[in-house]
Amino acid sequence: MQITTVVPAFKPKYLNELLTALHHQTVKPARIIISDDSPNGAFKAALLSEPLKSATQAMNIEVIDGPRQGAFANCRHLLKAWNGATPLIHFLLDDDVIYPLFYERHTMAHATGKFDCTVSMRWTAIESGQPVAQLPRPDVIAQHQHRILSLEPDFVFATTIPQCNNWFGELSNAVFNHEVADLLAESRMEGISFEGLGDIGFFLSASLKKPLGYLNEPLSYFRTSPTQNTQQIASHDFKCGLMAWIALALAGKRMQKVQPQQAAQCFAQIGAALQHRYPADQQMAQFCELASAMARGDAHAEARFVDAWHAFIPAR
Repeated sequence: MQITTVVPAFKPKYLNELLTALHHQTVKPARIIISDDSPNGAFKAALLSEPLKSATQAMNIEVIDGPRQGAFANCRHLLKAWNGATPLIHFLLDDDVIYPLFYERHTMAHATGKFDCTVSMRWTAIESGQPVAQLPRPDVIAQHQHRILSLEPDFVFATTIPQCNNWFGELSNAVFNHEVADLLAESRMEGISFEGLGDIGFFLSASLKKPLGYLNEPLSYFRTSPTQNTQQIASHDFKCGLMAWIALALAGKRMQKVQPQQAAQCFAQIGAALQHRYPADQQMAQFCELASAMARGDAHAEARFVDAWHAFIPAR
C-alpha cells in the first residue's frame, strides 16, 4: 500500500535526521510533501541547495509554502495537498524520528482492511535523540504478547479520558487513510471542538468508525525540547491542551462512550490543574468554576462551558 509522508515543517534543526529516517525505511514512502512554515523558508532553501538537493533527488520530495497560521493550520494545509492521492498518509513532525520498520509495520496492519488508523508505540527521547522513557500503557496492553491489537472505542475512551492520559502519542506515530482524514480537519466530536488535543481527539474519533489498530512495539521516538508548546505553560496552546480534555470528556459523555462518573473525574482533574497552574488568571478562574460545576453534574454548566470554550479557542 502506498503512503505519503507529510511534514508540517517549522524547525529546520533536525532536517538531516528526518531525511535520514525516511531514506532508510524498508518500505519507502511514495511521496514526501514538506510544508515549510518557517519564518524564512529555511526548509525550501536547504532542500534546493547542495548537498541536500543531490542527496534527496530520488526521494520524490515536494516542498510547498506553509500558511504560517500555526501548526494545526499547517496540518490542514497538508491534508489538502495530499488530497487522498495515496491510500495512506503519515504526518511526520519535524523533530521526531521514525525507525526503519515504521512504514513496513503500519502498511502490513492496514493491508488487513481492519483499520482506518494505526498507532504504534513510541519512545520519548531527550533533545539529542536518546530514548529515555515510554508512555504509560494500560497493563493489558503492556503485558500483551501480540504485536498488532484491535482496540474498540469503549476501550480507547475508557483508558484515556478519565485519567486525562494520552498513552497513544501523536500524529507522528500514526498512519491513517482517507476514510478518516476529514476527522482530523474537523477536530470536533458531538459538535464540540477538541483543538489543542488534535492527536488524541483524532484517535478517539477514528475509533468510532473502525477499531483503532495498535502496534505494540516501539517504531519511533518523540523528541522533547525546552521550546515545545508542552513546556510553555503560560501559552494559549498549553491552556487549550488542558481544557480540550474537558471537551473530549463532555463529547464522550454525550455519545455514551464515557460514563458520567468517568467524565466527572476528568472535569475535576482538569479543574484542579487549572486552579493550580493559573491561580491569578481571571479567565482561567471562569473555567475552573465551570469544571467544578460539571464535576457535580450541572448540565447548565456544560452548555456554558461549550460556549466559553469555543469563544476561547481563537483568542490568540
